[in-house]
Amino acid sequence: MSWLHIGLIGAIVFTLHSFQQIKMTLKDKGHHVDMMTGWFDDYRKFKELTRNEPDEQTRYKYQRILNGLYLALAGLVFIPLLIIMGK
Repeated sequence: MSWLHIGLIGAIVFTLHSFQQIKMTLKDKGHHVDMMTGWFDDYRKFKELTRNEPDEQTRYKYQRILNGLYLALAGLVFIPLLIIMGK
């Protein structure tokens, strides 16, 4: 197992963690959340929640979750490309 494979596993885990954080936050705010489906709808709701959050500290916390999700998704695209091109 190379470092790229380990990085890919890490990107998968971090992506799932980010989605879990989004779902937990939405549930805490009173939205209906299904734990296994509706990831895109939850993402849209969370993005809207972030946009409309009046507290600046909470908005930064939500934005950090989104930025982590974007970084993990970029890793899910970029790392397999490196693995494929390396063979």
